[in-house]
Amino acid sequence: MILACVSAVAIAVHAATPQEVAASAMEGYELFMRDSLPDDRQKGYDMMLSAAWEGDAKAANNIGWLMQHGEFTGKDLKGAFRWYERAADQGLPAAALNYIELIFNQSEEVLGDRLPDRERLAKASALAGISMLMGRGLPYDSKRGEELLLRAALLGDEKSVMTVAQQLEMYPDSFSYLPLEEIAVQCDTLLPECERNVPKGMALTEFADNMLTPAFWYSKIKIKD
Repeated sequence: MILACVSAVAIAVHAATPQEVAASAMEGYELFMRDSLPDDRQKGYDMMLSAAWEGDAKAANNIGWLMQHGEFTGKDLKGAFRWYERAADQGLPAAALNYIELIFNQSEEVLGDRLPDRERLAKASALAGISMLMGRGLPYDSKRGEELLLRAALLGDEKSVMTVAQQLEMYPDSFSYLPLEEIAVQCDTLLPECERNVPKGMALTEFADNMLTPAFWYSKIKIKD
């Protein structure tokens, strides 16, 4: 029993700090990209993978990208999806964007017949959208940022709903340049039928017109007691 306790203490003492894990992840990335010696890429990949397992979001996103594109490792979209999801949950905008794009562009390959986690997807879309609109964590892109914010609102992110409503109140032409009908359909296909935004029997053109009114979005905000 004493030896077991001593071993447990030793493991705890030598556990890497988040800063040490991040430093190892960066060193692995630099080795992988440098590729000067025959074993640099393998060593770099192993260091990034280890850091990803230890919780480094940037390393997880890098491993996901390599898996998605089949670079150095076998192409594995489901594996890439899991790493992106993990890094997005940690608040990394780049991973959130990769996670969203996999779902919207290759949902059958990564999800099969399952529906995504609505709350997680909405949160990721909001994170990526705000990051693009502010130019922090992702390159500034107002059009793409507004599109992602709108998707987050359609998926139920209340902060995004409020932001869209307020934006339309101040600037009525906001979002009108986006493919609203296409966005609405893409979001609804990822939701249970009972939670979809477009009412049965309503024309998509009418729904798209409604999306450009602040009242439509304010009606979606839940009043809390």
